[in-house]
Amino acid sequence: MLNDALSTRSQVVIVGGGIAGAWLAYRLAQREVRTVLIADDDRAQPLSRAAAGLIMQDAIHCTDRTAPSVFADSSTTQDPRYQARMIERARAEFDALARIVPYGPVGDFVCPLGPTPGIRLGAGDDVVRQVLARFEEHGGTRLRGRATDFVVTGGTCLGVRYEHEGQPGKVLAADVVLASGGFTGLFEDGLGSGTGYLLGTYARRGGCLANLELFNRFALGDLDHRRPLYPFVLEGAHLLRSGEPATELAGDSNDLDVFTRYWIDNLDVPHTVELANGATARLGPVKGFSMGGIASASEPSNIHATGEAEYGMSLDSVAGKPFLSFLARGAELAETLARRATGVSTEDFDAGPPAPPPDNALPAAIQRRIATLQDNRFSVERAHTFLQWCARERVQHFADTESVDLLILAEAYTRAVLARRESRGFFYRPDFPTIDPELDNQITHCRYDTDEDTVHVSLSPVGAAKV
Repeated sequence: MLNDALSTRSQVVIVGGGIAGAWLAYRLAQREVRTVLIADDDRAQPLSRAAAGLIMQDAIHCTDRTAPSVFADSSTTQDPRYQARMIERARAEFDALARIVPYGPVGDFVCPLGPTPGIRLGAGDDVVRQVLARFEEHGGTRLRGRATDFVVTGGTCLGVRYEHEGQPGKVLAADVVLASGGFTGLFEDGLGSGTGYLLGTYARRGGCLANLELFNRFALGDLDHRRPLYPFVLEGAHLLRSGEPATELAGDSNDLDVFTRYWIDNLDVPHTVELANGATARLGPVKGFSMGGIASASEPSNIHATGEAEYGMSLDSVAGKPFLSFLARGAELAETLARRATGVSTEDFDAGPPAPPPDNALPAAIQRRIATLQDNRFSVERAHTFLQWCARERVQHFADTESVDLLILAEAYTRAVLARRESRGFFYRPDFPTIDPELDNQITHCRYDTDEDTVHVSLSPVGAAKV
């Protein structure tokens, strides 16, 4: 029986309540596009809510001349439209945000103004909250719940199934947007707890994923709390290597060369940080934003992505650019969807029964196994052993779609790692420790084959059609 209290129709449904989803929702509501946003506040929090909300001043004012250096991409796989998006939209979108949330300068950055001067972690939460409030003021609808599936028939997505407090619901929509973030929660050295299982859901429903193996890294991170250590956090701190001062790590903690210059040869050496407030923690590089996500112009054609769930974010955007990138993409996508929106979806589907509870132990099991596949621990044999484990686990969890989707994503990531037979950006394979020039501008594309229950990966040039 359908749960009508948890069912609705909309022109657009957005899954994810971080800054990417919130900004797109707000921009759509301004255009009077009927929009529903689904977010589950009780589960993994978007990284943008814990972030400082920093935006680099040079990025706001980027031009044709400055954009190539401001948005440098050491991977060479950046979406070719990315810099043009920023040049066209960065300043206008920041100005629009600043009319909602006051920003002020702090050195090379601007940050949300608060009760005390300076940069503060968690300021991003205030930004998201205020943007969502404006979305609702313009007539937008927020639903609390956990998205469980995309309903796809004949190559078209009819909407989203979701669940709230054990009750299934549905949102029928002409367009669906995935703004649920990335999947760094799959990694022991990754920021946040979001596993990105909806990327696996998208792949199970026929979508193509891209560049899952490529990540940003913060050169200095607190491994115990899985958080980056920004320069303002490290003021007065001591960085130690086996108890002795780690002089090699002095300087800019966001230096893009630190990982390849230092950490590759020192990942197994114990490092600690002693902060000025007396706290201590294990020190090491931590994964930040993923370059990977939904491939551009993928099928189903009415499922879109923004934020970290979309392939193509600048690989070298360690600090001060992600927020702004999400604003620019939100503005672009809002214009596209407003032109497409001619009315609410009319096709119906069943909300379905309550989804079985996900296996809460599975993400930790995946983390442990993936940890043996990264950096100097990688081996092809281990990778194939993990792929076999993923296939067996999917059979055992066949009724639990969230677990199945998580395992599809983990397999796609691993096959992408195997396909990129080189080291590039922060991606490192000890058996291929240098860049292969023949792989310049090559993207990994991942597709899940339902009949074979396996993921197929191909390498193709940036902008080429996906196989």
